[in-house]
Amino acid sequence: MSRSPGAALQSSDPADIELLTAIFDDLKADRDDNLTGGPAFMGLFGVRHVLAEVLGLPYAWNPESRPEDQADPGSQPFQESGSDDNDEAWVEEWDPESLYRWVLDEIRGLQPQDVTARCRGISKRLSERPAVSDGVQFLKAGALPGAMSGLTEGGSPSIKRAEEDPAAPCPISFLPVELLRHIFHFAHAHRSEIRIAVTLSHVSSYFRSVALGMTSLWTTIDDLLPIPIIELYIARAGEEVLQFRTCAGRVGRASLLPTSQHLDILLKESRRIQSMEVYGFDPKAFTRWAGLLDERDPIFSSLVKLDLVISSSDQGGSQFAESPVWEWFPSLQDLWIQGYPSNCWGSPSEPLPQSLRRLKLSRGGPIWFEELLDALQGLANLKVLSMDHCSLEFSLSQKKGRSGITMTCLEKLEVAQMSVQGIMGLASHINTPNLAALSVTYPVGLDLAEAIIPFTKAHPRLDSLLLQECSMGSGGWSSVLENSVHLNHLAIRGSNLCDDDLRALATTAIIPNITHLTLENELRLTTSIVEQVVRTHPHLISVILRGWDSSNVSKENAEVIARLVPHVRIEAIGKLRDVCGGDSGSEEDDWDDSYWEGSDFSEDDGWLSGDEAIRTQGEL
Repeated sequence: MSRSPGAALQSSDPADIELLTAIFDDLKADRDDNLTGGPAFMGLFGVRHVLAEVLGLPYAWNPESRPEDQADPGSQPFQESGSDDNDEAWVEEWDPESLYRWVLDEIRGLQPQDVTARCRGISKRLSERPAVSDGVQFLKAGALPGAMSGLTEGGSPSIKRAEEDPAAPCPISFLPVELLRHIFHFAHAHRSEIRIAVTLSHVSSYFRSVALGMTSLWTTIDDLLPIPIIELYIARAGEEVLQFRTCAGRVGRASLLPTSQHLDILLKESRRIQSMEVYGFDPKAFTRWAGLLDERDPIFSSLVKLDLVISSSDQGGSQFAESPVWEWFPSLQDLWIQGYPSNCWGSPSEPLPQSLRRLKLSRGGPIWFEELLDALQGLANLKVLSMDHCSLEFSLSQKKGRSGITMTCLEKLEVAQMSVQGIMGLASHINTPNLAALSVTYPVGLDLAEAIIPFTKAHPRLDSLLLQECSMGSGGWSSVLENSVHLNHLAIRGSNLCDDDLRALATTAIIPNITHLTLENELRLTTSIVEQVVRTHPHLISVILRGWDSSNVSKENAEVIARLVPHVRIEAIGKLRDVCGGDSGSEEDDWDDSYWEGSDFSEDDGWLSGDEAIRTQGEL
């Protein structure tokens, strides 16, 4: 008989099929009449969905929509090629008596006021079958209605039933649909598990009904999946936008590329694809991938995010990948290019898409400064530029005669593991009058002051500044802070600061509107200087001190900071010296010398535990 994958009926007896169809029609009618909505009827949701599958009917419950609006792709006929990716459990076999017992069990588990006339009729018909009635484990009324009675304290009927009958539904089957969907959402967000949707839909009939009703669970398509499974994902995704992942070569399998069938699916669904990730280790495979698409001349009209990620150890070597034709992506807004040298990004006749709002360049080499400026010049709407592990190369002519460019819309600049010379080149050749946020992490060079001081001076309207692992000579930090008078957010991490570096910030309100201050892994700073900063900047609403030497944290300073700032977080590592500042003989001030296990700022609860101490204002 006709069926959809996932559930099948062992019997072909016309009497069983007729009775099961009648039960399904009654349950569907109750749902369509809005008589069986809510958590009390979760078990019946699963019953109805499994009946639809085993009977080959085109209806299945979708918790994301009303009955009259739903159209579940998962219940449509689907032709498999053997099995579900070699999963022998792909088809769940049901005998009619098991289905009858399940239906009767769920109806008898309802509270009396929840039982509809149709449900009473079903119960009467099934109770007349001795093999069914004798096999049912009765549900007793609990404090909570319906199926939720399985969660009552003490004598939980569902748990007792599971103990008596191993085939009975697990207590997790009584979780509310909304909670289970939330759990499924987090499981789906874990990108490393591309088969999670199939896995969840094979746990139980209840899990299956919820999984098939979540179209968003089936939207991530990876071409490493077999063609039948990809088609199944796309069908069950309904009209949701898709995320497509393509592998272009792996270690030891450099020739691995999408098949023509995969590419045909990609092009067929091109209007629905919102994001695409192409990843691999072989630059030549990326070139072949772009060539295969070029033969088909696609248009991805809805694509807004594209990642081209080459994780090759030969970056900067002799193997370069050619970029795709950018005209294929007329709506592209977010682009990440990794492992491509600058001469492979495009050309003056084929520039990067002008629709870009965010551009990330990483681990590509060499990147010639002239080609970088040419590429950026056409991106009039770019708001975020991120450069990570980029080796900028300068020619003599570029250093002398290259004119700069202006990027009016650029609001955020992020650079990581870039040479000081490269940062200086960006600052001197790219005019960004509306830049609001600057992030510099792990710069390559001894003294960043020669790059950051003129940069902050040229951008006095900076709102956010993050500096990580940044070394500056004497007076460098003071100059940077004095240039950044409009900051709201300041974060400094692992930059070997001392109290003198923040003295300018502590003595006067040189950044009068600062609201957020983060100082992480600064082992030489003390809370004394932070208290002075807090006193001179009354608009602070958040202070985070993480990864500090505990010997530099004073209880008295911390009390003042916590009193003046709404949100305070202090994490310290190491042994405690006498932070109490006086006689520690009292019980509440008796600190262990090997661990920070002392009193709270209040007199009752401890605020430090073990060798990592965490303090939040909300715990006072």
